[in-house]
Amino acid sequence: MSSTWTYPCGHYPAYSACSCPICSCGMAMVSPYEISVASGGSPAQALVGGSTSIRMSLEYLVDSGASSPSIKVTTVSGGSTSTWEETSPASGYQVRSDFITIQPGSTVTLDATETAARLRWCETFCC
Repeated sequence: MSSTWTYPCGHYPAYSACSCPICSCGMAMVSPYEISVASGGSPAQALVGGSTSIRMSLEYLVDSGASSPSIKVTTVSGGSTSTWEETSPASGYQVRSDFITIQPGSTVTLDATETAARLRWCETFCC
């Protein structure tokens, strides 16, 4: 018996649990991850895993009265470093969905000044 399902993040089409093309074990699972930094806190870093490309989403809230807020996301993959930075972020709560795509095995660092920020993603893996 085979049931059809979709990934919770909605990034992939539905597949039969017995014929998932993403992994050879037959059953792919998706797990959400996040890192966050508080305003004035230290940068946060994580290893990104899984078996498919990862689409990152970013949420942030600039401090009231901030004089020079900024948000920086740095990824390192296969010896290459890439940086996304917002040096004049809009005030109020902001969301940037699927703003960057990275490969499994990358590391990601989130840093923010006068801003609280959270980076979220889902990893697909076999069980």
